[in-house]
Amino acid sequence: MDPLIAIAVAIGGYLIGSISFARLIGRRTAPEDEFGIEHLEWREGVGFTVENVSATSVETRSGERYGCLTALLDIAKAFVPTLVLGLAYPDAAYDIICAAAVTLGHVYPVYYRFKGGRGTSTILGGLLALAPLSIPVTIVAGYVIGLLVFKDVLLAHHAGWLLLLPVWFAILGQWDLVLYAIVVNIIRWSASIPELRAYWRYRQAGEFQTQAFHDAIEQTHIGYIHRQLRRRGWIRYAYMDE
Repeated sequence: MDPLIAIAVAIGGYLIGSISFARLIGRRTAPEDEFGIEHLEWREGVGFTVENVSATSVETRSGERYGCLTALLDIAKAFVPTLVLGLAYPDAAYDIICAAAVTLGHVYPVYYRFKGGRGTSTILGGLLALAPLSIPVTIVAGYVIGLLVFKDVLLAHHAGWLLLLPVWFAILGQWDLVLYAIVVNIIRWSASIPELRAYWRYRQAGEFQTQAFHDAIEQTHIGYIHRQLRRRGWIRYAYMDE
Protein backbone atom coordinates (compact mmCIF):
# COMPACT_ATOMS: atom_id res chain seq x y z
CA MET A 1 0.00 0.00 0.00
CA ASP A 2 1.41 3.36 -1.06
CA PRO A 3 1.54 5.71 1.97
CA LEU A 4 0.92 8.80 -0.19
CA ILE A 5 -2.18 7.30 -1.73
CA ALA A 6 -3.38 6.22 1.72
CA ILE A 7 -2.96 9.77 3.04
CA ALA A 8 -4.75 11.23 0.02
CA VAL A 9 -7.61 8.74 0.45
CA ALA A 10 -7.90 9.59 4.16
CA ILE A 11 -8.01 13.34 3.50
CA GLY A 12 -10.43 12.96 0.60
CA GLY A 13 -12.70 10.65 2.58
CA TYR A 14 -12.72 13.05 5.52
CA LEU A 15 -13.65 16.02 3.34
CA ILE A 16 -16.44 14.03 1.67
CA GLY A 17 -17.71 12.92 5.06
CA SER A 18 -17.74 16.51 6.27
CA ILE A 19 -20.49 17.37 3.78
CA SER A 20 -23.62 17.68 5.94
CA PHE A 21 -26.64 16.72 3.88
CA ALA A 22 -28.78 17.19 6.99
CA ARG A 23 -27.84 20.87 7.08
CA LEU A 24 -28.16 21.34 3.32
CA ILE A 25 -31.61 19.76 3.17
CA GLY A 26 -32.74 21.17 6.50
CA ARG A 27 -31.99 24.73 5.47
CA ARG A 28 -34.24 24.35 2.44
CA THR A 29 -37.11 22.48 4.08
CA ALA A 30 -37.17 24.16 7.50
CA PRO A 31 -35.03 27.30 7.31
CA GLU A 32 -36.59 28.78 10.43
CA ASP A 33 -35.53 25.87 12.65
CA GLU A 34 -32.19 25.44 14.39
CA PHE A 35 -30.73 22.05 13.60
CA GLY A 36 -28.44 20.23 15.95
CA ILE A 37 -30.41 19.76 19.16
CA GLU A 38 -32.64 16.74 19.73
CA HIS A 39 -34.73 16.10 22.84
CA LEU A 40 -36.27 12.96 24.28
CA GLU A 41 -38.17 13.40 27.55
CA TRP A 42 -40.42 10.87 29.25
CA ARG A 43 -41.28 13.09 32.22
CA GLU A 44 -40.60 16.70 33.05
CA GLY A 45 -36.89 17.39 33.38
CA VAL A 46 -35.91 13.76 32.73
CA GLY A 47 -34.57 12.72 29.35
CA PHE A 48 -31.81 13.10 26.79
CA THR A 49 -30.70 16.27 25.06
CA VAL A 50 -28.39 15.43 22.18
CA GLU A 51 -26.29 17.68 19.96
CA ASN A 52 -26.69 15.77 16.73
CA VAL A 53 -27.14 16.97 13.14
CA SER A 54 -28.48 13.96 11.29
CA ALA A 55 -31.21 12.44 9.16
CA THR A 56 -33.23 12.11 12.36
CA SER A 57 -33.01 15.88 12.82
CA VAL A 58 -34.41 16.39 9.34
CA GLU A 59 -37.15 13.80 9.81
CA THR A 60 -38.26 15.40 13.07
CA ARG A 61 -38.61 18.84 11.49
CA SER A 62 -39.41 18.15 7.85
CA GLY A 63 -40.98 14.68 7.75
CA GLU A 64 -40.04 11.13 6.78
CA ARG A 65 -39.57 11.93 3.09
CA TYR A 66 -36.71 14.35 3.66
CA GLY A 67 -35.34 12.31 6.55
CA CYS A 68 -35.04 9.26 4.29
CA LEU A 69 -33.46 11.35 1.54
CA THR A 70 -30.86 12.64 3.99
CA ALA A 71 -30.10 9.14 5.25
CA LEU A 72 -29.69 7.80 1.71
CA LEU A 73 -27.30 10.61 0.78
CA ASP A 74 -25.25 10.03 3.94
CA ILE A 75 -25.10 6.32 3.19
CA ALA A 76 -24.08 7.04 -0.42
CA LYS A 77 -21.26 9.41 0.51
CA ALA A 78 -19.58 6.49 2.30
CA PHE A 79 -20.69 3.66 0.02
CA VAL A 80 -19.72 5.10 -3.37
CA PRO A 81 -16.08 6.11 -2.73
CA THR A 82 -15.48 2.98 -0.62
CA LEU A 83 -16.83 0.74 -3.37
CA VAL A 84 -14.86 2.52 -6.10
CA LEU A 85 -11.60 2.19 -4.17
CA GLY A 86 -12.30 -1.46 -3.40
CA LEU A 87 -12.78 -2.19 -7.09
CA ALA A 88 -9.83 -0.07 -8.21
CA TYR A 89 -7.40 -1.38 -5.58
CA PRO A 90 -8.57 -4.86 -4.55
CA ASP A 91 -5.23 -5.76 -2.97
CA ALA A 92 -4.91 -2.64 -0.80
CA ALA A 93 -6.90 -1.35 2.18
CA TYR A 94 -7.65 2.05 0.68
CA ASP A 95 -11.37 1.29 0.78
CA ILE A 96 -11.23 0.62 4.53
CA ILE A 97 -9.27 3.82 5.14
CA CYS A 98 -11.83 5.77 3.11
CA ALA A 99 -14.80 4.28 4.97
CA ALA A 100 -13.33 5.19 8.35
CA ALA A 101 -12.33 8.69 7.17
CA VAL A 102 -15.83 9.43 5.85
CA THR A 103 -17.30 8.57 9.24
CA LEU A 104 -14.73 10.77 10.96
CA GLY A 105 -15.74 13.67 8.71
CA HIS A 106 -19.43 13.03 9.27
CA VAL A 107 -19.07 13.06 13.06
CA TYR A 108 -16.48 15.87 13.21
CA PRO A 109 -17.03 17.94 10.02
CA VAL A 110 -14.39 20.56 9.34
CA TYR A 111 -16.94 22.76 7.55
CA TYR A 112 -19.21 23.06 10.61
CA ARG A 113 -16.90 23.53 13.58
CA PHE A 114 -16.60 19.77 14.04
CA LYS A 115 -20.23 19.30 15.08
CA GLY A 116 -21.96 16.62 13.06
CA GLY A 117 -23.97 13.42 13.37
CA ARG A 118 -23.21 10.17 15.12
CA GLY A 119 -22.07 8.21 12.07
CA THR A 120 -24.84 5.62 11.83
CA SER A 121 -25.54 6.22 8.13
CA THR A 122 -21.89 6.46 7.08
CA ILE A 123 -20.95 3.31 8.98
CA LEU A 124 -23.83 1.57 7.24
CA GLY A 125 -22.67 2.88 3.86
CA GLY A 126 -19.11 1.73 4.49
CA LEU A 127 -20.28 -1.74 5.52
CA LEU A 128 -22.48 -2.06 2.44
CA ALA A 129 -19.31 -1.79 0.37
CA LEU A 130 -16.92 -3.67 2.66
CA ALA A 131 -18.97 -6.48 4.20
CA PRO A 132 -22.74 -6.26 3.57
CA LEU A 133 -23.53 -9.53 5.38
CA SER A 134 -22.24 -8.05 8.63
CA ILE A 135 -25.21 -5.66 8.76
CA PRO A 136 -28.14 -8.09 9.18
CA VAL A 137 -26.11 -10.55 11.26
CA THR A 138 -25.00 -8.05 13.88
CA ILE A 139 -28.30 -6.14 13.93
CA VAL A 140 -30.22 -9.33 14.72
CA ALA A 141 -27.63 -10.41 17.29
CA GLY A 142 -27.74 -6.99 18.92
CA TYR A 143 -31.51 -7.03 19.30
CA VAL A 144 -31.54 -10.57 20.64
CA ILE A 145 -28.94 -9.72 23.26
CA GLY A 146 -30.28 -6.26 24.05
CA LEU A 147 -33.99 -7.07 24.26
CA LEU A 148 -34.20 -10.72 25.24
CA VAL A 149 -31.17 -10.92 27.54
CA PHE A 150 -30.78 -7.41 29.01
CA LYS A 151 -34.28 -6.09 28.16
CA ASP A 152 -32.79 -2.71 27.33
CA VAL A 153 -34.16 -1.00 24.22
CA LEU A 154 -31.29 1.50 23.97
CA LEU A 155 -28.66 -1.21 24.29
CA ALA A 156 -30.47 -3.28 21.68
CA HIS A 157 -30.49 -0.40 19.20
CA HIS A 158 -26.76 0.24 19.49
CA ALA A 159 -25.24 -3.10 20.45
CA GLY A 160 -25.64 -4.81 17.09
CA TRP A 161 -23.61 -3.76 14.11
CA LEU A 162 -21.76 -1.13 16.15
CA LEU A 163 -20.63 -2.97 19.27
CA LEU A 164 -20.68 -6.53 17.88
CA LEU A 165 -18.89 -5.73 14.62
CA PRO A 166 -15.37 -6.35 15.98
CA VAL A 167 -16.50 -9.73 17.33
CA TRP A 168 -18.08 -10.73 14.00
CA PHE A 169 -15.01 -9.82 11.96
CA ALA A 170 -12.71 -11.50 14.51
CA ILE A 171 -14.69 -14.73 14.16
CA LEU A 172 -14.17 -14.51 10.39
CA GLY A 173 -10.47 -13.70 10.83
CA GLN A 174 -10.81 -10.40 8.94
CA TRP A 175 -8.43 -8.43 11.12
CA ASP A 176 -8.31 -5.36 8.90
CA LEU A 177 -12.08 -5.05 9.34
CA VAL A 178 -11.73 -5.67 13.08
CA LEU A 179 -9.52 -2.58 13.17
CA TYR A 180 -12.05 -0.65 11.08
CA ALA A 181 -14.87 -1.63 13.43
CA ILE A 182 -12.88 -0.53 16.47
CA VAL A 183 -11.96 2.80 14.86
CA VAL A 184 -15.52 3.72 13.85
CA ASN A 185 -16.76 2.71 17.30
CA ILE A 186 -14.22 5.04 18.90
CA ILE A 187 -15.27 7.85 16.55
CA ARG A 188 -18.97 7.33 17.20
CA TRP A 189 -18.84 6.90 20.95
CA SER A 190 -16.35 9.71 21.51
CA ALA A 191 -19.05 12.07 20.24
CA SER A 192 -21.67 10.40 22.46
CA ILE A 193 -19.97 10.76 25.85
CA PRO A 194 -22.67 13.11 27.29
CA GLU A 195 -25.42 10.69 26.26
CA LEU A 196 -23.49 7.72 27.67
CA ARG A 197 -23.13 9.46 31.02
CA ALA A 198 -26.84 10.26 31.07
CA TYR A 199 -27.67 6.70 30.01
CA TRP A 200 -25.70 5.21 32.88
CA ARG A 201 -27.20 7.63 35.39
CA TYR A 202 -30.76 6.87 34.28
CA ARG A 203 -30.11 3.14 34.14
CA GLN A 204 -28.79 3.15 37.71
CA ALA A 205 -31.85 5.12 38.81
CA GLY A 206 -34.24 2.61 37.19
CA GLU A 207 -35.70 5.15 34.74
CA PHE A 208 -35.65 2.65 31.87
CA GLN A 209 -37.95 0.30 33.78
CA THR A 210 -40.92 2.65 33.59
CA GLN A 211 -43.92 2.85 31.31
CA ALA A 212 -43.29 6.56 30.68
CA PHE A 213 -39.85 5.82 29.22
CA HIS A 214 -41.09 3.06 26.94
CA ASP A 215 -44.04 5.11 25.76
CA ALA A 216 -41.62 7.90 24.77
CA ILE A 217 -38.91 5.74 23.17
CA GLU A 218 -41.43 3.73 21.16
CA GLN A 219 -42.48 6.90 19.35
CA THR A 220 -38.99 7.19 17.87
CA HIS A 221 -37.09 5.14 15.29
CA ILE A 222 -35.00 3.69 18.13
CA GLY A 223 -38.01 1.96 19.66
CA TYR A 224 -39.78 0.86 16.49
CA ILE A 225 -38.69 -2.79 16.58
CA HIS A 226 -39.20 -2.89 20.34
CA ARG A 227 -42.77 -1.63 19.89
CA GLN A 228 -43.57 -4.31 17.29
CA LEU A 229 -42.15 -7.11 19.42
CA ARG A 230 -43.96 -5.94 22.55
CA ARG A 231 -47.30 -5.61 20.78
CA ARG A 232 -46.97 -9.20 19.58
CA GLY A 233 -46.30 -10.38 23.11
CA TRP A 234 -42.70 -11.45 22.45
CA ILE A 235 -41.44 -9.03 25.10
CA ARG A 236 -43.35 -8.32 28.28
CA TYR A 237 -42.83 -6.00 31.22
CA ALA A 238 -44.99 -6.00 34.33
CA TYR A 239 -45.04 -2.20 34.47
CA MET A 240 -46.29 -2.00 30.87
CA ASP A 241 -49.25 -4.31 31.59
CA GLU A 242 -50.63 -2.29 34.49
